[in-house]
Amino acid sequence: MVSTRRQTGETPRKPSHPGFVETPARHLSSDNQDSRSTASDAGSKDTQTSVRREKPPRTSEPDGSTSSTPKTRTPARKKKDDIVCKHCGKPDSRAGNMIVFCDGCNTPWHQACHKPPIPEHFVEVESAQWFCGSCLSQKQNPADGSNDHLEFGGTMGVCAIMTIFPALMYYLWIGATYYDGHLPWPAKDQSLRQFIGQLGSLAYEGAFPGLKAWTIYWGFMVFEAVCYLYLPGITVHGKPLPHENGRRLEYYCSGMWTFYTTIVLAAGLHLSGIFKLYTILDEFGPIMSVAIISGFGIATIAYLSAQYRGATIRMTGRPIYDFFMGAELNPRMFGLLDLKMFSEVRIPWYLLFFISCAAAARQYEQFGYVTGEIMFLVMAHFLYANACAKGEECITTTW
Repeated sequence: MVSTRRQTGETPRKPSHPGFVETPARHLSSDNQDSRSTASDAGSKDTQTSVRREKPPRTSEPDGSTSSTPKTRTPARKKKDDIVCKHCGKPDSRAGNMIVFCDGCNTPWHQACHKPPIPEHFVEVESAQWFCGSCLSQKQNPADGSNDHLEFGGTMGVCAIMTIFPALMYYLWIGATYYDGHLPWPAKDQSLRQFIGQLGSLAYEGAFPGLKAWTIYWGFMVFEAVCYLYLPGITVHGKPLPHENGRRLEYYCSGMWTFYTTIVLAAGLHLSGIFKLYTILDEFGPIMSVAIISGFGIATIAYLSAQYRGATIRMTGRPIYDFFMGAELNPRMFGLLDLKMFSEVRIPWYLLFFISCAAAARQYEQFGYVTGEIMFLVMAHFLYANACAKGEECITTTW
């Protein structure tokens, strides 16, 4: 008769089987399984929030460098009501405006509350590192002054650049217009003060920015902007931007279509007599004044806009220097027209080509032929502008 465990009060020994190795096994009772399932459900309810997971203490820097300790992510242990946006103080987190924790200071921000807004990429990709503006600013402008290197001689240098170069442009224009191409120089019986006054009078009389000059310059600018946005082209991506947490901006490149469309339109206006190309030469002084004023105006608007939107980067606290260097790295009008891409090719090289064409048109009308020198300039400027337009998508790789 075999004794049972209940009868003996002891746990019977298992029979041994020489030559065999027992496979370990773990058996849970149904009661234990139910209790574990209940605890798991309760734990998930306690930790579940509609926000991106909270980050552990920082193990990496905004510049992308990481420490030797690998980064791990753990679910947030805070209750939903305890997680509030630093800006608005609200705990709600919805699709398109989720709460994201900074990988530097672990501060929660709504996507729309942070300036600039947090891209959806950092919500969808859990491993993507995002740093708030404060952390980026501390990295780019450390308190120890290690990032205080100033280019162009600092404030004094950029002030000299912004005043001397426009004055030099007027000086050379006066020499080409009133001194038969020679450099202006004081007469023997003329003092320096009188000479400077004379140059100012000539600039005022011959280069005053009248309505015609404003119409020509901004008519060209608006037409080029429309071509930039709506003519056929390709879309490329720029380099990863550290201040945008590695985000790559899209650039629409329509330079080729824009260049040839502008050539066809300019030829039609010239041949029809509506707008003779050499009008650019006749109005060169006023157009130059409009260009200088417009350049300062656009730069001022871009600077103030970046300050207002909180899109500044690498600011030094020196207003004149920051104005010259640019407060925003990638300024865009309404998120569509990138000012850097637009100004890289269309404004300088297209204008230079059409100025050369204007000189050729003036020569042909006056003398019935075009000199070899002018033809060479037209060819050279055409080849360069054409190359820039055709390879516009390559520009972003150099920034």
